[in-house]
Formats: sequence, C-alpha cells, structure tokens
Amino acid sequence: MSSFSSAYLSTRLSIFSNHLIDFDFLTELFGLDLEQILKRVEMLTGHNYSLDAKGAGSIENQLANTAFNDFQLLIRPFSGRERRFFFYAIRWFELVNLKVLIRGKFSKTENSIIQQQLIDLGDFAELPLNKLLDTEDTHEMLRLLETTAYSGIVRQARQVYEEHGNDLFLLDATIDRSFFISLKQRLQALDNQDTTQVTQVMGVLLDRFNLLWLLRYRFSYKLSPAKSYYLLTASGRILHSANLMRLAKMDSVEEVLSELPESLQKKLSGLKTICEIETALEYSTLAVASKVLNQTNLISRFFAYIILREAETRFLQALIKGKQLGFDDELIKQAVVGIK
Repeated sequence: MSSFSSAYLSTRLSIFSNHLIDFDFLTELFGLDLEQILKRVEMLTGHNYSLDAKGAGSIENQLANTAFNDFQLLIRPFSGRERRFFFYAIRWFELVNLKVLIRGKFSKTENSIIQQQLIDLGDFAELPLNKLLDTEDTHEMLRLLETTAYSGIVRQARQVYEEHGNDLFLLDATIDRSFFISLKQRLQALDNQDTTQVTQVMGVLLDRFNLLWLLRYRFSYKLSPAKSYYLLTASGRILHSANLMRLAKMDSVEEVLSELPESLQKKLSGLKTICEIETALEYSTLAVASKVLNQTNLISRFFAYIILREAETRFLQALIKGKQLGFDDELIKQAVVGIK
C-alpha cells in the first residue's frame, strides 16, 4: 500500500471512528420516541435516516447501507489477500440474509414476509436473493445455495437441520461457526506483521462465541460433551482446544465459570445466567475492538471498525424495530444491551 493510500485510509478511519456511538450512550435513547432517536443518532453520527420507507427504504436497510458505503471507501486502498480478507469479513452482514432465507423456507413463511426481512447489501451481496426466493421448496433452495460462496456453510446447516429440525439457535450457530472458521483461515493467509492485533480481536470474538455456544449446547440443549465440543468453531485467544474440551465435561454453568482462565473468570464474576454472560462477553469484545481501533496498524484498525460498526448497526436496528412494534422500553433495553 502506498504512503498516499495509507494516509487516505488512516484519515478515513479516524473520521468514521469519531462518528461511532459510544455503547454506554445507548441507554439514553430508550426513553425517546422514534423521531427523537433519529435526530439524536444524526447528531452523533452525521447520518440522516427517514421513517418514510417509500423513498429511503426500511430503517434496517438505511442503517446497513450507510455502513456498506463507508466500508466501500475503506476497502479501496487494499488489494490481494488483504482485500479478500475484508470482503469476507464484511459478509458477516450477509449472514443475516442467509439465516432469514433458511429460516423462512424451513418454516414455509410467505415470500413477501421473507422479503421484508432481507437487507440490501449492494455491491457486497453474494446471494442471488430473487432466485432463492423463487425456489419451490427447501431442497431446491439449498441446492441453489450450494452453488454460491456459502456452499460449505449451507452444507453444515443442512446437516444440523436433518439432525435437530428447525431449531433457530442451532441453525444460526452453525452458520456463524462455519463463517468464523473460514474467516480465521483467511486471516492466517495474511503477512504475520499485519496480523498481531487482528488476531487479538479475532481471538476475543472466537472466545465469546465458543463459550456461549458451549453453555447453550450443554445446558440448554443437553447435548453430550463430545457433541458440544464438536459443534464449536476455531480456537480463540484464551480458550484453546484443550480448555474447551475440558469445559465441555463440566456439569453446570457455575462449574464452567469456575474453571475458566483467570482473566476471563474475572470478567464474568457474579453472573448467573447465560444471557448475562452473553452481554458481558459482547461488551468485552467491543472494548478490545475499541482499543485496537486507536492503534497504528491499518489492517487491525479496519477490522476493529467492522466489528464495532456491525454491533452499532445491529443495536440500532433492534432499538428502532422495538419502538416501531410498540414494545415496552424495559423489554427493548434488555433485548438491545442486556440491561434489566
């Protein structure tokens, strides 16, 4: 990357990073009505969103499209393996569409309803959404999906569906698991000098998902230790294969927490439920990404920005959707940031 491109990317990242919403500030939005929320978001981010879907599209799509426009600018200076890594990382957003399609077809939901839940990814889209929606049944849709960039993920989802039926958590976890395995493989293909801080963020992310999946597989779904361990994704920063294999043999959530490495155990001290643990782990991941965002390595900063922007987009989508559906503020707050 040229010095000019590096300066361009560094400047862009700094501008976009300054417009990220501090997640501690989200709690101040819950008591506001929709118009007030959008005005406050515009003040913080500089982005104007409209409740009138006729011209601007749904709020969900507006939030996603704004993020994609920024990613498009940031990815320009990259080429080769770095560019391929970031294009794949940004596909994390498209997993939402993949999950919506699989859930919808498996549950025989009408195409018009599925269509309303899909996000327009613009140039980052890989899925032929119209063709997938027009398929006659689940099997035809899966055959078409297996010709896309998500073929490996889809085969895993099909296997889980055949074994466990239309279980949304297991389907979602299977899709995420395959995605992160492939993402880590692409990370390992980068030059070592560029990957130290990226590996740090990736490691925390994988620790978060592996621990949550392990707890749900063992204590919500009552799967065996061997099956629970098999369904986990690539090893993370602290929880390596040996740790995860040992934790899978524990008999309660409390026992798992007591046997975690000390640094992770401190972060989860006093927590009782899997939902509380999920919230704590997500905020811990975002804290690491925020720290890396202020470092010097541009690859690490861009990856951290993708993680933070994805969380911001997802949180705002959930907040606004909850308001549109008229849900109680406390329920929305618990769903968005895990605060009771």
